[in-house]
Amino acid sequence: MLWLLLPVLLLTYLLYRRRAPRARPWAGVWLWRKGRARRFRPRLDLRLSLLLLSAALMVLALEDPPLAPPPLVLVVDASASMAADEGGKTRLDLAKERLLPLLERAPEAVLVRAGERPEAFGPAPGVALRARLLALEAGDKGADLEGAMALGRRRLKAPVVVATDGPPPPGAEGYLGVGSPRENLGLVAVAPGFLALGNSANRALLARVEAGGKVREVLVPPRGFAPLPGLPSAFTAHLLGQDALPLDDEAGLALRRLGVDYPRLPALERLFRLLGAAFGEEVQVRIGVPEGPPARPSLYLAPSGGSPTPVLLTAPHPLLEGVALLGERLPPPPRPQGPWRALAEGEEGVGLLYFTEGGLYLPPLSALQDRPFFPLLVYNFLRPYREVKVGLLAPEETLLPTPEKSFLPKGQGGAGRYLALLAALVLLLEALLFRR
Repeated sequence: MLWLLLPVLLLTYLLYRRRAPRARPWAGVWLWRKGRARRFRPRLDLRLSLLLLSAALMVLALEDPPLAPPPLVLVVDASASMAADEGGKTRLDLAKERLLPLLERAPEAVLVRAGERPEAFGPAPGVALRARLLALEAGDKGADLEGAMALGRRRLKAPVVVATDGPPPPGAEGYLGVGSPRENLGLVAVAPGFLALGNSANRALLARVEAGGKVREVLVPPRGFAPLPGLPSAFTAHLLGQDALPLDDEAGLALRRLGVDYPRLPALERLFRLLGAAFGEEVQVRIGVPEGPPARPSLYLAPSGGSPTPVLLTAPHPLLEGVALLGERLPPPPRPQGPWRALAEGEEGVGLLYFTEGGLYLPPLSALQDRPFFPLLVYNFLRPYREVKVGLLAPEETLLPTPEKSFLPKGQGGAGRYLALLAALVLLLEALLFRR
């Protein structure tokens, strides 16, 4: 926009020079005549000076930012909710339209696609990244915005502007919120024989789902979730009808045969044949005391235990689903090292069963192999690794986040408005003080 400055100034001067000689004198002419009467000749007509200054300020105000633009890191949310329809355009399309002017003006920029795994392009001149921005597509299960911001800052030390349909992430110098409230139904969770749906609308919506060879209906509360039980253990489901986001309309659950690496003991061979597992490397079973967090899914059996004590307390946990432990007598295993927590306790809070992320630690096999709860407990531990879930997004994607008010870093638009105001005040001052 700065290239307009010279022709505007020239046009303003020519219009002033063509003014009729008997026209009503303006402020600058009045001051010039008064100065001439006092035998003082100003070098430049005051009115012309004010007009030229005002024209210059108006042209500068049109430039956003009015001076040299700074380098930028642009982070673009590429999660599935950014593919939601907004009246013929997606939320990502709206973000591209608003980001493109900022990117093209930046002398140096980094563009970061914020999906499940952030991906960065640049640093490069902003115009060189234009094609990269326009080629972005949304569809990831979620967006790691904070990781994307950190990746962009490692590439370029510059203000970060984040375009997303969610709230602004902490530490962002600029934020462009896109999207508006939309009605959307989606499949958000699956389990054996179970399906859950989410509703982004502010009113209850009736969902029609084709699953297990039947069409089923469920009323989903506003901005909430509803279950659809009674399905087969493995199934595929399809949400009927149209809504704002088609990416969450199909999901399914399949069960696969799991590979388990275990000691070839008769009790364990019977157990894993019963559970339909094969010998493999996906889950390991070891006899020993854990000395830290497991490197992969691991079931530990203690080599020895203390005197059997009644189970008095259990923690609410999916591992104990359907498992009746209260009143059972179990020998306390040696206490494990690291982040292990008690799943069941005996007298005086002594730990009897322990768990951690990806791990289960039990008393000796000899104390468990004939107990009815033992196969179910091991089944619950193996179940997450047997299930193959397809088509699911993060539940918050189905609920279609609502953006907050946008803001830009300092220097991206604010100074232009102040210059426009200053130019207007100069013109108003001349009109009020120099009318005659």
